[in-house]
This record gives sequence, C-alpha cells and structure tokens, in this order.
Amino acid sequence: MAHSRTNRSRWFPFGACLAWAAWLASAAGCSAAGSSGGPQVVAEAGPASPPPAAVPVDANPGSGSTSPPPGNGGMGPAPGAEETGACATASAQVEIVRLPVDIIIALDNSGSMDDEARAVEANINVNFASILQQTQVDYRVILVSEHRERDLQDTAICILSPLSTLSSCPSDQPGPSDRFFQYSTEIDSSDSFDVLLETYDGQRADDFELAPDGWREWLRPAAQKVFVEITDDDANTPAADFVDALTALAPEHFGADPRQPTFVWHSIVGLAQRPIATDPYVPADPIEERECAGDVFNAGTTYQELSRSTGGLRFPICEFGGYDAVFQRIAENVVQTSGGACDFALPAPPSGRALDLDKVAVSYQPSSGEPPQLLGRVVAAADCRAGAFVVDGAGVHLCPEACDVVSADAEAAVDVLFTCESTLLR
Repeated sequence: MAHSRTNRSRWFPFGACLAWAAWLASAAGCSAAGSSGGPQVVAEAGPASPPPAAVPVDANPGSGSTSPPPGNGGMGPAPGAEETGACATASAQVEIVRLPVDIIIALDNSGSMDDEARAVEANINVNFASILQQTQVDYRVILVSEHRERDLQDTAICILSPLSTLSSCPSDQPGPSDRFFQYSTEIDSSDSFDVLLETYDGQRADDFELAPDGWREWLRPAAQKVFVEITDDDANTPAADFVDALTALAPEHFGADPRQPTFVWHSIVGLAQRPIATDPYVPADPIEERECAGDVFNAGTTYQELSRSTGGLRFPICEFGGYDAVFQRIAENVVQTSGGACDFALPAPPSGRALDLDKVAVSYQPSSGEPPQLLGRVVAAADCRAGAFVVDGAGVHLCPEACDVVSADAEAAVDVLFTCESTLLR
C-alpha cells in the first residue's frame, strides 16, 4: 500500500497572492477570471496575521535567476494590507501519496562477473534499500539472477537481511521478504533481455520454484516499474525488439505503446568513466562507445540506448569501490520516479479566478535553517537548470538539479507560491 501524508497549508505573501501547501503541496497561479480556462473552487480566508515572508535568494547564480519585483522588498503588501481584486487569497489542505515502485534487477552471472556480484551484495542493503526505506518509498526489489548456494559460485548472488530474511550467505535458497524476491536463474553475458522475457511468466522455471508463474507474481498493478541492468557485455537482442515484446506481454505494467514505455531502465555497464567516475550519464548525454578501465567486453551500447529512451541513468561497471555512490544515486532516482518531493499536483484556482501557469513560484526551505530559495520557472524540460522547475497542465515538476537537492533534504519544506507577476527565468 502506498504511503501517504497530509499537510496543512502555510501562508507567505508574495506579490498580492499567498503561498499555500506545505511540504509536497499542490500548485497553481491565479489571475482575473477569464484570462484562461480552468475549474473553479471556493477560496478560503487566510489567517489575520500571516508570518514573515520568505526572502527570495538567487536560485541559479549567474544564469538569469528570478529577481524580486519592486515595492515592499518584492514580497507584496505588508501583513494586513487590503487585498485588491487582482489576486485572491487561497489555501488548501492536500494529501500526498507516493506511487509504489517495483525494481527489477538483472545481474549477469557469466564468469567475468565475480567482483561485480560481491559489490552488489555489499551495497544493495546499505546504499540502496536503506535509502528507499528512509524516504518512505513503498518499494519492492525483484532480483533475476542465480542464487549463491556455495562459496565456489563466484558470480551468483546471495542477499542478506534486512532486505531478505537470510542471516548468512551462502544459503540453501533465497530468503524472500515483504520487500525482496529472487527469481533464481542463470543470466549469461548477453541474454538479459531474453531471460527477462522467458522468466516473466515462468516459461523458464526458477531454480527453487518460488514463483511457478514467473516473476510477474511479484509485480503490483499500481507500481512504477524500474529496471537495473548489471553486466560487462551487451545484449544480443535490439532494444526496440525487447520493448516490443515486453509491452506485448504486459501492457498494464510496462505500457501499451512500445514507442512510449512506462518503465525506467538504468544501466551499470562497460562504458567509460566520467571525470568523477561515479557521476552518471543522464538521458541527454549521447551513447558512450568508449569502454571503462577494467575487464569488460564492450560499452553496452544497447542497454545505454534503452536507458536514454526511458529516462534512466548509466554508470561504469568497472568502479567496484564506488558502487556505494552508484546505488545511492539510483535509489535517489527511484525516489524521484515515485513522485512526492519533486512533483506537485495542479489544483483548481479560487472561486472567480482562472489558472495562470505563468504566475507560479516554488520556495524551498532547507532544513539547515539557511535562507529559503526561490525557484523560477522554465518553459520546458529541455531548458532545465539549477534552481528551476517546469509547470504544465499536470502540475509542477522540479528540474533534476533542484530535485536532487530537495530529495536529499528529508526535513526540508517546499511551498508553492501564487504570484501576480511572471516567474519565468530568462
């Protein structure tokens, strides 16, 4: 079941409108009715004496951040000032529900993968599951890879508690839990796509018969789907063919249109390291054909292609000592995928008003007590930068740089502000 949290509004004058919706709140602008379409709701009166307003700071130094409008420090009328008809005062109480996430990990068991298997075992609890647990994501890990029953199985994998129920490894069989399931079968160098398809509905049985109908038994209908591929080789099947087959098998889980799959694919493959080796390649980065400094067969360009097309991240597999940072970064991305800190639903405007998407701002209050930061709007995701967000008909979406900061600050507060002037970053 998804976790939820209800928050009451807080009040900050900005222009002639007031902010509402505390941590993970909803967002919309306000303007005179008739300026644009939109559903109507009844406005509520705010408190008689709102607290001091947040002071906007440079959301993106040196690159055209928002600046305060003139008058009263750029923060609108002083508390108690008479409101005009231009912007109404509104507040809202919202319920935030994180989407559950099912994470399917495919780990290559070929003979060159012993170091990688041990690195995954060492980090999947401390630097992956624990981060998801702390952020209250309703997650489930489904591992498709050979289970390690004996020490001599160097490239098989055995997962300990608390993710599984095992107290020691190797073990006679996997230890499934509420959060962890393992479909034990061998994956060779280049057949991850084939194995995932064959094991989905049990065409290829798992070694311990824990899921006779395949790993689909462990998927949840409402959950987001995230894949993590770990291999030092490339796929023997084109990415487009895999997506076609997967969406045909289960459109309810992976998307009905193969041109628009609904899953995210992360790749830990043999591509070259970045200047900081644990920094990911993001979807906008081109496919990297150079190989990382280590014992790999190739750069895994087919998996890279799938990561780019689904919004996933790519990491070099050679950095065994850096798997802690890699798993942390993937966990943070999973948190973002589940919604919450970085995506706010779009509410209806106050009664007699219409939505004005140009007049939305976001205020981020760090838990450290530092001054709040005012984030500005960019037109499209392609224009994203630090200190910015995108707003569309579905709501407000923090840009990746801003989302990284907010998601990493578990005790921070985010407020959506209604303004009476454009918040667009130039």
